[in-house]
Amino acid sequence: MLYVVPRAERETMMVAPVRSERDRARPRRGPGAAALVGTDAVPYSDAEIRQRHDDLSRRYATEMRLSAVVASGGGIAGLVQATAEMTANPVWLIDPQHRVVSRSGSARGSDFRAPDVDHLVAQHGPADLECGRPLIVSAQPVLGIERRHLLMPVRRDDCLFAWLVIAEVSVRLGSEDAALLCRAAFHLASEYAVQRRVARASWNARATLARQLVRGHTRDDDIADAAEYLGVQASADRVLVYIADAPGAEPRDEEELSARVAADLGVEVLATRGREGMILLVEAPDLQGNVSFVHEVKGAMRRLLAAIGDPDAIVGVSGVTRPAALQRAYRETREVVLCVDRFARTSERVIAVDDLGPARLFVANGDLGAVRRYVQDVVGPLLDGGPGKADLLRTLQCFFDTGRSVRESAARLGIHENTVRLRLAKVHDLTGLDVASDANDQLSAQTALLVLRLDGHPVIPSFGESHVADHKTDRGRDSA
Repeated sequence: MLYVVPRAERETMMVAPVRSERDRARPRRGPGAAALVGTDAVPYSDAEIRQRHDDLSRRYATEMRLSAVVASGGGIAGLVQATAEMTANPVWLIDPQHRVVSRSGSARGSDFRAPDVDHLVAQHGPADLECGRPLIVSAQPVLGIERRHLLMPVRRDDCLFAWLVIAEVSVRLGSEDAALLCRAAFHLASEYAVQRRVARASWNARATLARQLVRGHTRDDDIADAAEYLGVQASADRVLVYIADAPGAEPRDEEELSARVAADLGVEVLATRGREGMILLVEAPDLQGNVSFVHEVKGAMRRLLAAIGDPDAIVGVSGVTRPAALQRAYRETREVVLCVDRFARTSERVIAVDDLGPARLFVANGDLGAVRRYVQDVVGPLLDGGPGKADLLRTLQCFFDTGRSVRESAARLGIHENTVRLRLAKVHDLTGLDVASDANDQLSAQTALLVLRLDGHPVIPSFGESHVADHKTDRGRDSA
């Protein structure tokens, strides 16, 4: 007795079909022909029908096994292990960064070294990754490929998540391995896509929480509920970091950069977008001094900018801030960025709010010409390059860097305390500034020195040169 199966059904249901001698002897019909019995039908014998039934039964069992793993929450690792259990050959799941995500257990060739996917793909040659069939790479010992491999891209749309690879070790690779690889790759791509959506939803929720913390307009109990759901401590003190966008450049990836800073400092980091830049909220450890932690955050930001190849980015760093004051910290860090942007000659691009002090408000928002005239009016007599003027200017800056301490200034400059007092008196004679006792003169002098520092004056140390010494001094104040 003969049965007939429409060719269209055969080509749809079979994965990587292997044609028999009888099949190859039959003439092929074009894809447009009608798949009707008597018009475009191919007769099969009883043995062929039984073989086909067995093939479809195995593939049905494979599909049910993989679907059961997905339904039970086995995830990516569970799918790879189930795939490995359905073939006698070793299996690997390798991501685009050449890392082995999962592989066969000890009974399936775990002692074999993971293949070099790039090398295999290169030896295969140009391939259509959207065709839905695995790549077959023949053994080429001369090129370092000791055995045949099947490779299947795990992809969804235009995103390549990983490669699923089977090596021919225990038994010869066949159409069943190809079918298994195709279905496993399909389910793995679905798992990757789901995980990506979940991660994106979680990231969006965290970014929203960060935005609410900075804006400060949401009810405290709403923020606390959202933070508890995300596993974030809403009441923690944080350092706010503002990274200005480069003109004309694409916005930076907040998720990637915040993850790098979190890994560097070992603390939680929330991130969101500001008006013209990126905001990072860096949680401050309870048992660490505030000034020392701000110093660590600045170091982490310098390392980040170097790692991403963006050393000219401008970064403002707040002090350790309570949640209720994050909105003010955001304004202050933006003022820091404006100061550096207006006087872009300083070599230091990562500057804390405390490095500039309250004078940053005038420098960031004042008329540029008026600011420069102000500097000339205040400390102009010290800028003419005359004998000893550089020492006076350097001593004046050191006096403020050390919190107006004559003793600390003398120690840092390597001179006698009386020499510091004499130089400050000389400054008074030349400029009229009584920086030792008059608060208004102190503010005027600090504002002028801030502009000179931002302007890269050769006598005034840059923020990068002075931050280590300032950190040591301020850490002593914290402990006191």
